[in-house]
Amino acid sequence: MRRVINQKRLRQWEAAGGAFCFLAGIGSALVGSLLTAGVWVVGGAIHPWLHAAGTVLLIAAIPLILFAGYCLDWAERGQEKTIHDPHQRGAAPLTQIAIIAGVTGLAFLAPAALHAQQTIFNVPTTDVLDRGKVYAELDVSFKPTDSASVDKFSAFVPRVVVGAGNRIEIGLNITGNIQPGADSTTLVPAFKWKPYQGKDNGVAIAIGDHLFFPVRNRAYNAGNYVYAEISKTFKSDTRITAGGYDFTRSVVATANRAGGQFGFEQALNKKVSFAADWFTGKHAAGYFTPGVVFKVGPMVTGYAGYSIGNQNPSGGNHFFLLELGYNFN
Repeated sequence: MRRVINQKRLRQWEAAGGAFCFLAGIGSALVGSLLTAGVWVVGGAIHPWLHAAGTVLLIAAIPLILFAGYCLDWAERGQEKTIHDPHQRGAAPLTQIAIIAGVTGLAFLAPAALHAQQTIFNVPTTDVLDRGKVYAELDVSFKPTDSASVDKFSAFVPRVVVGAGNRIEIGLNITGNIQPGADSTTLVPAFKWKPYQGKDNGVAIAIGDHLFFPVRNRAYNAGNYVYAEISKTFKSDTRITAGGYDFTRSVVATANRAGGQFGFEQALNKKVSFAADWFTGKHAAGYFTPGVVFKVGPMVTGYAGYSIGNQNPSGGNHFFLLELGYNFN
């Protein structure tokens, strides 16, 4: 009897912890978004520490929501094992409340967190969403310490992508929010089309385009990134992606830049995959990023990687990259 009571209390604590972390994560993301939006609108009139606080809150939302997902998974597993026991009812209401709160909060966040299509870390995949499907993501890059030639910094990119049907998806990124320093906020509408999807051979082809429209502290008026790539998925749950890209002048360098983009994904189990991607070239997008991708639940995916620059890595050109993705349907 004592063991049953302890298991019941444990599930209640797991569900309560999940609910608290979900609400804290949503609140952190909302307040961080409001502070950041205020900096965009008011500019230098806002104290610098408010800008830093907004960035910290947006970063904090990622581990909070990921941990909430784990808590809810633990609570649900315990509930499934004892679902026929009339004494084991405490965890379900809290779990349901947490899920509803999380979904509702993220739904309110969607208009403020607009981006583009699905990626490995930075390189787009050949996947496209089905018609009417919606995916939102927050990418956070940060270097916590100064080095020989690269100062510490943090930056985030919110994004959303929507399936348009006929193997087409469209989306919007908001880039250029960097702390410290003046934001160079840029709206980046994006488009991806998958003209070929092999049924049995595991081959897929994707073509995409991103348009860049700076809206604050503009160094250029408009830019473009276009790419084409092919992927091959093997029976071992391994996928390799390779393609080419072209960035117009001023988007990632002072001149036009073209090169290759590559990706590798290997499922380790149903929840965790190893992944890596790479943009060739010495420019602002030229990084190799290895890391892990983990499914927290049916709707939430977490990404943790480390980006290493093609140029000057020994001088400190490397940083952490965290991403949190949410499927709304």
